[in-house]
Amino acid sequence: MPLPTESNIATILADWRARRPDRPMPQGETTGALSDRDAEALLRFVMAHANAHGAPTQPALTQAAIDAPLEAVLDDLARLRASTLDVLQGPGPREDAAPHGLMQAFDSAAACARAHEAALAQRIRRLETRLRESDERYRSIVTTALDYGIFSTDAEGIIRSWPSGAHAVFGWTAEEAIGQHASMTFTPEDCAAGVPEQEMRMAHEQGSAPDVRWHARKDGDRVFIEGVMRPILGAAGETAGFLKVGRDATERRQWDARQQVLLKELQHRTRNIMAVVSAVFEKTRLGSTDIDDLSTTYRSRLGALVRVQEQLSRLQESDRVDFDALLRNELASMGAVDADGHGERVELRGPAGVRLRSGSLQTFALALHELATNASKYGALVQPQGRLAVHWRLVDEEGVPWLHIDWRESGIDMARATDAPTGGGYGRELIEHALPYQLGARTTYALEDDGVHCTIEVPISGARAG
Repeated sequence: MPLPTESNIATILADWRARRPDRPMPQGETTGALSDRDAEALLRFVMAHANAHGAPTQPALTQAAIDAPLEAVLDDLARLRASTLDVLQGPGPREDAAPHGLMQAFDSAAACARAHEAALAQRIRRLETRLRESDERYRSIVTTALDYGIFSTDAEGIIRSWPSGAHAVFGWTAEEAIGQHASMTFTPEDCAAGVPEQEMRMAHEQGSAPDVRWHARKDGDRVFIEGVMRPILGAAGETAGFLKVGRDATERRQWDARQQVLLKELQHRTRNIMAVVSAVFEKTRLGSTDIDDLSTTYRSRLGALVRVQEQLSRLQESDRVDFDALLRNELASMGAVDADGHGERVELRGPAGVRLRSGSLQTFALALHELATNASKYGALVQPQGRLAVHWRLVDEEGVPWLHIDWRESGIDMARATDAPTGGGYGRELIEHALPYQLGARTTYALEDDGVHCTIEVPISGARAG
């Protein structure tokens, strides 16, 4: 039987085309798995290898043919082989067997298609496995990153995906959010200013848009987001949608704001304490007899201020210093009472947990310090028969809580007490002038027959601590 030649290839192709389904395509080609160029290339391969010994060693199909569906390729190969045999053998009975190399060439082409199909199927399975693993990793990330509001929209800003992180950050469920415009997460003032549209336009034009601002939540609260919007590109490079990724930074934002408040409070207190230190020094200097007296008295008064600052530094933001704690600390620094307020010469009686205003604490503490210092130098805390009783109570005056304090020393030899240096007048000045002026207090200070009797009535910020 003759073999394919240049003269009969065109005849074989015409017969092959006639056998195929009649579905014309541009340039006269049909919709089978093999194009005319594929079939012609295969026939030339057959023509070159039909007389070769053994099976052809090179693939007999082009890449375009190999990538076509396997069943369609095999059908076209069968039709091409039938057309080749019919043209080469002619009509009538087929007595001559087809050359072995001719059949091997067609079988090689079919085997090549099957092998490629098997390899392609294996590659698809691997890709599907990787895609599934990648999808699982993505789902794991977006479902466990509850501090991140991650969601996507279409090109018009309509929400298309809403993972659990977005639910946790913004409060809306996926059923409530999907299909809504992303502007639902913006505050009313940002919506009125056109911020959602500006963000999408910037992301489309520049590739990303920062999103660092307060956002709305379903419950009416606000959440501070630090994030970005990026475009999702389609197959042709167009903006097919947007991806928003934002971290819930509300706690850190509130912490930063609180730090700013604390910083301003620190600056305010620093200015105040410096003013107090300067005033105390000047008053101490004017009332001192010599440099040693100035040094001793000034150090003592600074110690009282230090103790107050230590108490203030240990407080939480809304806490206040309690009067009984302030009094115990001052008398304990003189060695008059223990940490629980017990002392042989001292009686302390009154409700615990009466809170004092932090802004007025320094002046109040200095007044107590002067009373305790004078008592430890010349009065009840130093003379053998001396006794000190400090009683206090809360009184409601037209809805305003007032703290009434009664400081009474007894058993004092007033002749010895009146020998006190003139520097002791600073404490009396604090009580009789500074407390009424700075705190709105009512005060009395008297040197009675057996000791000092001082009363202080001062409005306070609230009732007792819980």
